[in-house]
Amino acid sequence: MSEVVGRGTVLAGRYRVLSPVVSDLEGASAWQATDQILDRPVRVRILEHGAVAPALDAARRAALVTDARLVRVLDVGTHEGYGYVVSEQLVGQSLARLVAQGPLTADQARAVVGEAASALEIARRRGVHHLALRPSVLHVSPDGRVLLGGLALDAALLGDSGGDARSTTRADAVGLVRLLYAALTGLWPADPRAPQTPGGETLPPAPIVDGAPVAPADLVPGVPNDLDTLCVVTLGPNDDGPHSPGELVRELEPWGEIRASVAETAVLGGPATAQFPPTGAAAPGGGIPVPSEHDDQDTAPVTVQRQSVRTAFAQQDPPGANRPGTPPPATPSRATALGAAVPSDTETPPTGQPVITPPVFAQAAPPPPPPPVVPAVVRRPVAQATAAAAAAPPPPPPREEPLEAFGFSDVIGAETEPTSTRRFDPTALILILVVIAVIVGVVLAFKALFASLDPSGSSADPDPSSSESAPAVAGEPSQEPSAPEESAAPDGSPPVIASTTSIDPSDADGEHQEDVAKAYDGDPSTFWYTQTYKRDDFAGFKDAVGYAITLTQKTTVTTVTLRTNSNGGNVEIRATDAANPTGGPVLASGPFGPETVFTLDPATETQSLVLWITQLPTAADGGFRLELTEIALS
Repeated sequence: MSEVVGRGTVLAGRYRVLSPVVSDLEGASAWQATDQILDRPVRVRILEHGAVAPALDAARRAALVTDARLVRVLDVGTHEGYGYVVSEQLVGQSLARLVAQGPLTADQARAVVGEAASALEIARRRGVHHLALRPSVLHVSPDGRVLLGGLALDAALLGDSGGDARSTTRADAVGLVRLLYAALTGLWPADPRAPQTPGGETLPPAPIVDGAPVAPADLVPGVPNDLDTLCVVTLGPNDDGPHSPGELVRELEPWGEIRASVAETAVLGGPATAQFPPTGAAAPGGGIPVPSEHDDQDTAPVTVQRQSVRTAFAQQDPPGANRPGTPPPATPSRATALGAAVPSDTETPPTGQPVITPPVFAQAAPPPPPPPVVPAVVRRPVAQATAAAAAAPPPPPPREEPLEAFGFSDVIGAETEPTSTRRFDPTALILILVVIAVIVGVVLAFKALFASLDPSGSSADPDPSSSESAPAVAGEPSQEPSAPEESAAPDGSPPVIASTTSIDPSDADGEHQEDVAKAYDGDPSTFWYTQTYKRDDFAGFKDAVGYAITLTQKTTVTTVTLRTNSNGGNVEIRATDAANPTGGPVLASGPFGPETVFTLDPATETQSLVLWITQLPTAADGGFRLELTEIALS
């Protein structure tokens, strides 16, 4: 336990330390604390010694991964020389304590490890790995949720920097299978090549035969053949089995819900008793385990909202799919051949009188017999409709007699007469406009033809190119120097950036490597940025940060223009590469600004440059961070 941090200590003026909790990593202590601003309990890990700077950077990377099954990193900082990481509370019992009461059933082991594998696959796609999986970091909450802690942070504290993408992904897949073995047997198949982690919760070691753990089915009866084979093949001497958490998810799917019996609620992150039925208490037919009759706790199943890797990355609504609450598309109104809307058969006029609809002159056939059937609307030009109306016979007299008997003869006259007077035939107007356009075109064509035949036209409209060449005719020597003048442009093409990378002396992954291309994408609204520190000297964790630029070809570089969202700090520009960022003399240096032009002294022919940031500028939020929006070379 450190002498600086203890009960009552307030970190960053916000997090009040309350009481210590068990930690199984040397050089790091864990505490229960309270966020005094948001008034909520949190968990604080104090990094006292060891690889503090890489661990803090690893925690920052883990904070970028969002998943309900991963313990969230809320804050990272330093306090009087000690680093600290603030995360949400860990609730529920760890896998070590759960299997200490008895191995889990196959269904429950499949579900718990499957949820953990889904979470690590999401983290892998963000470039973050765990690399320190053990039973003490996998928890099951009282409501049946899986919580996985220590993402990237624990491996950095253990000094494991990982390796290439294939080896780190394979390491997490094998670690998950070890957790599956422990859940099925209650024994821990430790990796003999990995360093032992002292303290904390431990399990009895699994028996080893010929350099590999004994098969789970030989230790616990009832283990399914697929899970037994998965453990034997993956933990064997050969490089077999899944090579990524995503492959393990496909091996374990499908799995059911996680059922937990809640005996007590965790207080301030303390362990809650989440009990799983023993292996023998399975339901008939191999279903979900049935609680013991001596268990007086509430064993009602808790349905877990699962979010697998496929739903997190691939499940999207198909184009044009109706979502819940979306109203159906509006039904288009029917229209007559003249464009007027036809009311439906169920409409009633406001006055309570029947609606008199003018006859539709879309067809020459007589009206259909009752009951009336609305014909399909055929849209015709007005001219055709008019011709059809002239050829159509008048309505038969029997339809007018009932209307006259009821006094509607005036209504018919009022309806039909205005319709015939309001009808407009645009054919004549269109023909007139076409004739006018043709006449105008003919006039312009003749004017252009006679203008080209006019002998005085060439002198009336002088050619600018001929006027420019007139002085050259007077003096031949003045014409010759103008040709070399155009070819006097520099032979070398302007520098073109091919690729960039970030350089972090304390971490091989660099700083925000995923955003390095945004500094030369031509969009000033995007930028590459460093981590945020509380001091401009990187809070003592490192001496500098670099940004290496590789050009498409070896080119003479004269100036480097940097556009940033920061002010102050200091940068040194060298003609070197990422392998030796401080090699060669400093060609230009100075502070950052909204737009700063650095002139190289002397102009250098190179294919790579390094911006070596020795002092961080001030960002808009008051922290110390560089936001590099655009780079221009000339």
